[in-house]
Amino acid sequence: MRSAQREFPELAQFDGLAHESLLSKFKELDQERISLARLEVATAHYDHIPRISGAIGEVGVIRREIAKKRKHLPIRRLLREAGRAIQSIKPVFMMSPVSVAQYLEPGILDFDLLVIDEASQVKPVDALGAIARCHQIVVVGDDKQLPPTGFFDKIVAGDDEDDDESFQAGDVESILGLCSAQSMPSRMLEWHYRSRHHSLITVSNHEFYDNRLYVVPHPSISGSEGLVFRHIKDGVYDRGGKRTNTVEAQAVAEAVLKHAEKTPHLSLGVGTFSVAQRDAVLNEIEQLRKENPSCEEFFATGVNEPFFVKNLENIQGDKRDVIFISVGYGKDSSGYMTMGFGPLSAEGGERRLNVLITRARERCEVFSSITSDDIDINRTKSFGTRSFKAFLSFAQNGHLDVGIKTGRDYDSEFEAEVARALEKLGHQIDAQVGVAGFRIDLAVVDPDKPGRYLLGIECDGASYHSSRSARDRDRIRQAVLEDRGWVIHRIWSTDWFRRPQEQLAKVTKAVENAKLKWSQRESTGDYRDDASENLDERVPQQIERTESSSEDNDDPFSSLTIPYHEADFQIDSVIDWYGEDIHEIDGNKLAKVFHRVVEIEGPIHREEIARRIATLWGLTRTGKRILEAVSTAEKIAIRNRNVIQQGDFIDVSTRETIVIRNRETVNSSNLRKPEFLSPSEIEAALLGLVRAHYGINKDEAVTSTARLFGFRTTSQQLREVFENVIEVMIGKSQLFLADGKLSLEQ
Repeated sequence: MRSAQREFPELAQFDGLAHESLLSKFKELDQERISLARLEVATAHYDHIPRISGAIGEVGVIRREIAKKRKHLPIRRLLREAGRAIQSIKPVFMMSPVSVAQYLEPGILDFDLLVIDEASQVKPVDALGAIARCHQIVVVGDDKQLPPTGFFDKIVAGDDEDDDESFQAGDVESILGLCSAQSMPSRMLEWHYRSRHHSLITVSNHEFYDNRLYVVPHPSISGSEGLVFRHIKDGVYDRGGKRTNTVEAQAVAEAVLKHAEKTPHLSLGVGTFSVAQRDAVLNEIEQLRKENPSCEEFFATGVNEPFFVKNLENIQGDKRDVIFISVGYGKDSSGYMTMGFGPLSAEGGERRLNVLITRARERCEVFSSITSDDIDINRTKSFGTRSFKAFLSFAQNGHLDVGIKTGRDYDSEFEAEVARALEKLGHQIDAQVGVAGFRIDLAVVDPDKPGRYLLGIECDGASYHSSRSARDRDRIRQAVLEDRGWVIHRIWSTDWFRRPQEQLAKVTKAVENAKLKWSQRESTGDYRDDASENLDERVPQQIERTESSSEDNDDPFSSLTIPYHEADFQIDSVIDWYGEDIHEIDGNKLAKVFHRVVEIEGPIHREEIARRIATLWGLTRTGKRILEAVSTAEKIAIRNRNVIQQGDFIDVSTRETIVIRNRETVNSSNLRKPEFLSPSEIEAALLGLVRAHYGINKDEAVTSTARLFGFRTTSQQLREVFENVIEVMIGKSQLFLADGKLSLEQ
């Protein structure tokens, strides 16, 4: 230790308490950053919600539909007429492939990202329509779970099947397989997140995933808290009749009612190996519910995770706190046992089993009239049957290659020294406790209940240093362990080598505190540690709505415009002026006045600038000499690059944003003439309208633009001016016209 401190002087300054205080602050800030990110996303979405009122464009369509009491537009037509506005309000669409085809016409909407979940069940032909509507895709699925429902359907195609041997999308069972066949980049989700007890995923990890999943261990050494075997010894399978196991169905139904009475706060689902057994279980449950109506609230369908009974081919995608599995199959009345287990014995049956046995979060209870010893794998070639035998064996006795005690040696001499010190105090210590890549350095066995661990001890050893980020090693790892019920204590190596007796006393105190915590858990029935709440992201603060509600605004266009302000200032505030007439002013001086007028009113028609300058001098008319003087000032201002000319209109060169100005109350009548409206300002008005309403038809665009500029009626001349600008914008791809509707995107 001294040698290490000489080589690395910062080690001498390390203090465990100070470091843990720093870690605590880091965890708090990390959680706050996650919460802030959620708030940023929510705010960004809120900022894009349409604020405009009125009855035009796509937003107008939505407002009219909201106001209706009946005769609403069909969804397909509504999305065609107001899809972009709906997308701005609800940017995330959750739809099945069939719904995409049914409700979204091609070319109407597109999406930045498509996420295909349960992709192993989606046929390529069903997914391609959704893919054509997006820019990027993320395909999420598991090729060890169920294939598409119609995968085993055979379509007779005559003798043409051998005519084309080239690769076809239809040759692949799912979009997941197609993406894999195209060598798209892929990642495996190695952390198993659903099962709160390692025994719930152990068989699947071993049989189907080559033990590549990282499974968080549970503080219970035995698997009884997670996977439980219920042997129905007198169960009989009616092989030649109803193909059900009535005794087993009754046992499952009784367990369901008991669960509803004792632990209604835990959601429950029942999975069966066959449709016939599913119906038998449902019938028994219905009978018991009639006899005991006090539990009816548990069976309500309007809750987040309602109770269900499903056969194994329909259970994919479902998850519940507790799952009951009814095998159904077993020995018949004569004692004969077949090796047929329905769909489980067919090709791909192991995938059905994998789905069924991985639906539970907290506990999975297997009701079976047979044991693993009753299954003779020499009489079957089915991989599904072989996997089922392994599952039953593990459920019965926990035998596989898992038990949470690994038998591995200590990762470091530091861990070994801590273990020896604790063993001298009479504690039983297991090293490297865990399954499938996730191990706790040391664990203290509960002397009163040898089937569980009192305390997990984390050392800053190899596993700590190998973490990819501070978040992984200092927050997420411990939070996940505590979420699974572990009580965790940490020892820093530097503190141990400096003050071993002090650290040993802290461990002893931690063991005593752990005993109290386990006692409290047993009395309340809640085995989740309070610290596990850190896993749940905090709900972001409510977004304050500071802007006025559109319903309170009588003018739906006021948010897009400002009143037009005519230039009115003292001449001597811009130049040194001694009462000279306009034509007597030096050209450079007059150019400054010219620039100031344009700065206030630009873009403005050239003739109007001359009138405004005359008004500043107190004149009502512009003569020849005034026009010549203003023309000279204009040339000087352009030469000095203070202003720019755009046809008959002038604007300052520094203006970044064109503002739309309402001319309803202006003094100069010329400002209300169609030819005195700047094309650039008309363009800004059209873009603002189309953007605010997420698309607007051409006639609405003309009349609404007129309203923006303060015109109550739209003359033919005014209409022609607006339509000419629209045509120019379409030619420059600023706007797109389709089916009479203008939009910003093609």
